[in-house]
Amino acid sequence: RFPPSNLCFFPSVSVALDNKYTAFYGAPGVEFTGLHNDTTAVTQIHFLPGQGRLLSLLDDNTIHLWELVAGPLREVGGVKKEGVVSLQEVNTYNLPGRPGIESCSATRVTVLLLLKSCDLLCVGTEGGGVYFLEVPSLSLKDNQTLLQDQITHSLPDDYRCGKSLGPVEALQEHPQQSGKILIGYSRGLVVLWDLSIRHAEQLFLGKQQLESLVWERSGNLFVCSHNDGGYSVWAVTSGSTCNHQPVSSTIPYGPFPCKAISKILWRTTQAG
Repeated sequence: RFPPSNLCFFPSVSVALDNKYTAFYGAPGVEFTGLHNDTTAVTQIHFLPGQGRLLSLLDDNTIHLWELVAGPLREVGGVKKEGVVSLQEVNTYNLPGRPGIESCSATRVTVLLLLKSCDLLCVGTEGGGVYFLEVPSLSLKDNQTLLQDQITHSLPDDYRCGKSLGPVEALQEHPQQSGKILIGYSRGLVVLWDLSIRHAEQLFLGKQQLESLVWERSGNLFVCSHNDGGYSVWAVTSGSTCNHQPVSSTIPYGPFPCKAISKILWRTTQAG
């Protein structure tokens, strides 16, 4: 066995192993293993809840769809039984490069978000673009593609400053309003994007390098973690397109900058 490179839970457990294997663990004694054709490492895995499917992202920038498939009926002692179930790859996709850009790094995948409806996969890239794939066909929706230039034109002049927004570091679906997602860029900008009308509903003009973000379950707040060891809470307010300051900013082990918080979660307890 190889050391695991990724882990996904819902409510079974899937483990991506570092050398092209994906292992799927269910109830005690239930295990399925999928083998990618290439020896490239698996970097991300995501379940499609209730469908017996999962997605995997490889280090070679390819996206793969896996499915639990039952084999033909078999006869045992004169009794017909269900066929053997196996984990099989049923689709694959490789994001093409942007026209006029020689380097493939612009479309290198940095983050995946599967919407709760499980029919759309949002793909964030190193070049700052967000692409959308229909699931399960893994076909690109060209009319939905969001390039960084489209966001830059909406920014205030003093924030734009000719600087790139950097790679897409985080994508999160609104917990209460389907069709709206948060897009977090490395430079610190966060965009609330409405997929249905292809419009930036709100801009959150963060100035600290962003590592991760997550919604509070009401959808009224979200929190970003940063490379200086701090995190910021932002409020989603109606009637304001640009938000310049977070509600609060904290460096837990400050006051001096320290190691980056690469992942942050927001969980609500019974006590609130």
